[in-house]
Amino acid sequence: MSLSQLEVLSFRNIQQATLTPSLGVNGFYGDNGSGKTSLLETIYFLGHFRSFRAQHAASVIGDDSEFALVRGRTNGGDQLAVQRGRSKRHQLRLNQEPIVRSSALAAVLPTMVFDPNTIQLVLGEPERRRRFLNWGLFHVKPQFSEEWRACARALHQRNQLLKLGRSNDALSDWTRVLATHSEVIDGYRETYYQQLRLEFLRLINLLGRFDGLKLEYRRGWPPEMSLAEALQADLATDLRRGFSQKGLHRSDLRLSVGGRSVIEHYSRGEAKMLAWALSLAQLSCLPGAVRQKTILLVDDPVAEIDGDHGQLISRCLTENGPQIFTTSTDPEALKQFWGDKLNRLFHVKQGIIRDTGGDHYE
Repeated sequence: MSLSQLEVLSFRNIQQATLTPSLGVNGFYGDNGSGKTSLLETIYFLGHFRSFRAQHAASVIGDDSEFALVRGRTNGGDQLAVQRGRSKRHQLRLNQEPIVRSSALAAVLPTMVFDPNTIQLVLGEPERRRRFLNWGLFHVKPQFSEEWRACARALHQRNQLLKLGRSNDALSDWTRVLATHSEVIDGYRETYYQQLRLEFLRLINLLGRFDGLKLEYRRGWPPEMSLAEALQADLATDLRRGFSQKGLHRSDLRLSVGGRSVIEHYSRGEAKMLAWALSLAQLSCLPGAVRQKTILLVDDPVAEIDGDHGQLISRCLTENGPQIFTTSTDPEALKQFWGDKLNRLFHVKQGIIRDTGGDHYE
């Protein structure tokens, strides 16, 4: 499944655009600040109702507008629409019906981003890696979403009671609920991690120069204890501090070499390659039906990936024929990076997008 049509209105500097993208690789070129990355952002916004570039979603609204609107149609016939207003009057629609949760959009239009911030999977805070794990599980394990919502609610309720500074039956009840759902999710994560780890190490071997690299999943409480036991052991401290110190909200994926962090061992360029490899490993771990409809948003790969590894990364990204939206300042660089997989070229200038075609483009 892929996007067969995309309509954009008042999204950053894109005032209005209607595109009919190719099923394969769609390249967008233009000067810096022309709107290339904003175009990628519209597709992500359509599937997530948030930005991958900014914390505040309202920042995507064009300067002279009260709202931003993105519509899309898939080649499977699904219609998606999201509207974000300055006055918090938002609308999400799937097949012309209003929806409440953006997860319904994500299930229809899964997207993965490869951009300069991908390196934060390695260098950034654990929260980013937890979101990374959760995104994978959302698409791999259908039961995950319900378990996650129940777990998040239990953690919130427990923390609210901890802030009162006293133990009671309600605290015990929510602790039990939290531990139950957390153990289930931890089991999901452990199974998924084992698959992710094997695929990641396979890619690392192809890249070379990463001998001794180790990827570990740390669940957020001691391995020799259940979460219920860990929470009971920390109860007095939790009550004093007013929050839960142990749990899935403390989990992490840790990369190390000989016990040392990769930040201490590798260059920034090498850390970037590790982050891209981890994302590619996640793509490979998706069920076939999900992988086939996952859209890849690849922002300026020529600048991100050195020439020695460009062909390998390009081959990994185009494996199984996903729909790809990619950018560069130079159309010739796009042709060199993607080769005969590049199906269509678009020129972007001051938010105006024009299909330029090409010798071997549809």
